[in-house]
Amino acid sequence: MLDTPSLLPPNATAFERAVERALSRVTAIDTPVSTLMDPATIDAAVLPFLAWHLSVDRWETDWTDAAKRAAVADAIAEQRRKGTPASVDRVLADFDDLLQLVEWHETTPRGRPHTFEIRLPLGADGGPRSRAAFADAIIRDVARVKPARSQGTLVQLIPVAGRAGIQSVARVLGETRLGMTYTDDRSQPWDALLQTENGEPIQSADGTYLDTRP
Repeated sequence: MLDTPSLLPPNATAFERAVERALSRVTAIDTPVSTLMDPATIDAAVLPFLAWHLSVDRWETDWTDAAKRAAVADAIAEQRRKGTPASVDRVLADFDDLLQLVEWHETTPRGRPHTFEIRLPLGADGGPRSRAAFADAIIRDVARVKPARSQGTLVQLIPVAGRAGIQSVARVLGETRLGMTYTDDRSQPWDALLQTENGEPIQSADGTYLDTRP
């Protein structure tokens, strides 16, 4: 039985009356409306929907619960910063402390207006910074917060040591770019190393050079 008089007409169908009975119990469902917009108290299962509602640009499912709540709590402030160098700097800081934003007027010679570079030094042993997935994630997240008119380039700085310079292709954000850093390192006894027919030293599986000396 309904606690309130029915508003359905006398000729209402059985289905319509069944829906009316079901909806009459809605008020008995606990709906914590006061917590639905609070990132600190909202249920973790509903947190992604609040992030979507507040237009959170960066969201990873493997983040900790605390990191997700912090991203939602900062959503409005982040939208105010969006499209500024400060917003790009915040994204870079989340990835790696060595990432550097260099705008067009900071380069020598000066670059094209409204362009920028994201510079990432890579270690000689590679590591996570050298992986394509890492570069792709940087490109994706920077593209979401950068000024709409700006075009950026991700430049991976690769140190090279040896008797011959090795040119390397850098990962990029908006265009193709070649980059290299060359150092003539004569401290290594290259003649004692096992080499290919092109004179390149051969490395073992652990990255050490194969030495022919007894």
